[in-house]
Amino acid sequence: MTIATQDLDLIKREVASIREYYQSRMDAEIPPIKEEVERVGAQLARVQDMWHEGEKRGILSKFAGGDRARVPYGKYTGLDPLDMACVRSLLKAQLREPFGLNSRMLEDWQSNIKAAMDSTSAGSGDELVDTQEARALWDDVNLETAVAPLLNTIEMPSNPFQIPLQLGAVNWFPGTENVATKSTTLATARQTLTAYELVAEVPWSYDLDEDAVIAMMEELRRGLLRNAREVIDDVLLNADTTTTNNINADGTTITTTDAGKGHWLVGFDGLLHLPLVDNTSQVNDHNAAVSDDMFNEVRAKLGKYGVRPSELVYVCDINTFIRSLSVDNFRTLDKFGPQATVLTGQLGSVEGIPVIVSEQMGLADTDGKVTDGGNGTDTGRLLIVNRSQWRVGFKRELAIETVRDAQKRQNIMVVSFRIALQERSGTRSTATHTALQYNITGV
Repeated sequence: MTIATQDLDLIKREVASIREYYQSRMDAEIPPIKEEVERVGAQLARVQDMWHEGEKRGILSKFAGGDRARVPYGKYTGLDPLDMACVRSLLKAQLREPFGLNSRMLEDWQSNIKAAMDSTSAGSGDELVDTQEARALWDDVNLETAVAPLLNTIEMPSNPFQIPLQLGAVNWFPGTENVATKSTTLATARQTLTAYELVAEVPWSYDLDEDAVIAMMEELRRGLLRNAREVIDDVLLNADTTTTNNINADGTTITTTDAGKGHWLVGFDGLLHLPLVDNTSQVNDHNAAVSDDMFNEVRAKLGKYGVRPSELVYVCDINTFIRSLSVDNFRTLDKFGPQATVLTGQLGSVEGIPVIVSEQMGLADTDGKVTDGGNGTDTGRLLIVNRSQWRVGFKRELAIETVRDAQKRQNIMVVSFRIALQERSGTRSTATHTALQYNITGV
């Protein structure tokens, strides 16, 4: 199930209004000011949220006949089993170390949770928490991501996990009856996926009681989903194992403990690292404003990998997307309709190639890298990727556990997953399936 017709029509109207407004400015030869770009960017982000919500309603229809079951009565009215799983995780931490806590409060809390879990899962709520509802949380996260769904994704049965590959073409020869034809010895190789762990901790006060947990559950759920999908897209695009002059923190040295930066050092290099560092022949210094030819310039870098639009995708920052609305060749959602459901987050296309907008694709300096502490000049970037040449692996999807820290007098909710990324050839220095257009001015 995809987006409902009325939702799609609404999204199409929103995108059309953005395009019409921007086109009117261009026709009048009035360059958009920064405030206008920010305003249109906010409107675009709202359209993306509508898109994600529509897709989410579709996939969640497989749970409980149309939507996930919700608690019909009591203190937890309206919460679904996933919310209840988070509440139960907090209670378990309290029960493991109840010192200093009101035992009657804990007993009531446990009783209320059991009744609520039973009401959503036909008497087997405890068993479902770690299976079906963990999958539901992961589905929610995947629906929110923009970059992860673009690439081939596998569940890794081991870590590392080796995928056998066949490289090279088969040779063909004229056939003669009753005569064996010359065979082709194919070159083979393996693609090795190695998963690395990303962990986040959310502290809770010792004094957090049952009522406070219920009141905070919606915000907790929203925060977990938002942070998980942001960091997944961020590392797939921006991961860089280099601590000094990292492509996201050029001009400084970062460590794995740096807040907001340490996740880039996860253990693998992302999509942007290939053209910016590994094979610099795959970048093009546009040094000009957005144009029709901007897309073909970078596509030409792919050679044979750039032939089939069905295998390709563009990824750009919000500002570059907005400026692209003035490009004649650029087709927005209102122009190509339901076919936009090919990829989550797609709001435009150029010559049949989807254009994905990612909040994790930041504006960069004129060298294509993000300068730590602020770019000298903010410029746009446009990445093109042959999706068939990359693999994303997950050894462990989202895991949630709560522990108590007596020294800090806190409950700590630990959220983690293990992710891998690998390109197909195994030799990034010569890979030509990914390219970057940078230094797009006027954004």
